[in-house]
Amino acid sequence: MNLNYKKFYNYEELVFLFFYFTILLGYFFNEDTLGGAKPDFLYHYKISQAFNGDFFQTFKMFGDSIHTRNSPIFWIIIGFLDKVFSLEVIRLLNSLISLLIAIFFFKCLELKFKDQKKISLILLSSTVFLSPTIRSLSVWPYSITWSLLFFIISLYYFLKLEKKIDIKIYFVISLKLLFFLILSSYIYPSFAVFFLYFIFHIYQKIRLSKYLYFLFSYSLILSIPAIYYILNTDVFSSFGNAQGVSVKNTQVYNLSNKIMIISTMFLFFVLPILNLKKIFIDILKINFQVLLFIFLFSVLNIYFFNFPFIDGGRWGGGFFHKLSNMIFDNNFIFYCVFTLSLIVSYSVLSKNWNNYLLLILLILFNPQFTIYHKYYDPLIFILFLTLFEFNLKEHFFNKKFKYLQLFSFSGGFLALALLKNYVL
Repeated sequence: MNLNYKKFYNYEELVFLFFYFTILLGYFFNEDTLGGAKPDFLYHYKISQAFNGDFFQTFKMFGDSIHTRNSPIFWIIIGFLDKVFSLEVIRLLNSLISLLIAIFFFKCLELKFKDQKKISLILLSSTVFLSPTIRSLSVWPYSITWSLLFFIISLYYFLKLEKKIDIKIYFVISLKLLFFLILSSYIYPSFAVFFLYFIFHIYQKIRLSKYLYFLFSYSLILSIPAIYYILNTDVFSSFGNAQGVSVKNTQVYNLSNKIMIISTMFLFFVLPILNLKKIFIDILKINFQVLLFIFLFSVLNIYFFNFPFIDGGRWGGGFFHKLSNMIFDNNFIFYCVFTLSLIVSYSVLSKNWNNYLLLILLILFNPQFTIYHKYYDPLIFILFLTLFEFNLKEHFFNKKFKYLQLFSFSGGFLALALLKNYVL
């Protein structure tokens, strides 16, 4: 008798389950690939327990005498769950976040790349399981991963907008998009910057119609509690105090620090899918005036750059900043990579203003002094494949050994993080 095994399982979906099983192993061994996920969670977990005591007093102190860069929403929810479940059960339930992020990321890719095989998109979206941030924060709950999930759901609805013509359907989907974006922003406020991108595109479609006014009113009403909280809390001082260090204003508000570090992070996270041969050929075609402008822009930012490297990079700075200081005890490699990142970005993003707007929003996404990988991992990778206008077919789908490059790079970075935290 011939059995149709397709009835019993779908091998494509088993890829997700296989990777999720590695997250469960991480949970069992208390994995903390980031190195700071466990202490961060334990610090905020005590705050969540305080909400179960004097709720209003704790809420009042949150962001003032209780120093944290987080929104209180997530930790209030954790405090509520703590009344019902044990800490271990909460952590186990939280591990589902990696699976949900991968699934909704896949659904976004399905919308954008309908001509590609399902298994190709599953493998592409499964790389989030190799993210040190996703792995660590799946084991040790933190607000940014849940906020990322709701943001990806908003991306899903945004991608659906591009397929809809009827204005009423467009309006309904826009409501869902903005709801999940605002929900994401309540959990981790930095995601609110992407409202500018979404509303800009919505405006291009429906202009100054009654639907646009309603969407603005709808967003404003949902945002009133957040606006009230910000106006009654010294948010910026809270961000500074949460650093645990004293820094100069020239460092906190230095835009060059953010431009340089985030640009090199952008290059780092998109490297696994770029066709390096094509990049090299495209760079040779860039005219001299553009290269001169990029060089002068690099020199200007390098002149003002003053992000410190202390205690092995305790304030962040990204992979290339740390690598440069660990090898040469200076920023030489970092400066070179920054210039290269600008050239590659210009080549890849094809002078598209939507792409440049997204790059600006990525810089605004980080308002505080510290610039950690976890803020952009895997956000940049997900944005690059969903919102950035980029020829992924030429750079990835049509490339030989694409998955070897993708998983070697992602797995190698994960291995380095494990080595740093558990061996060195």
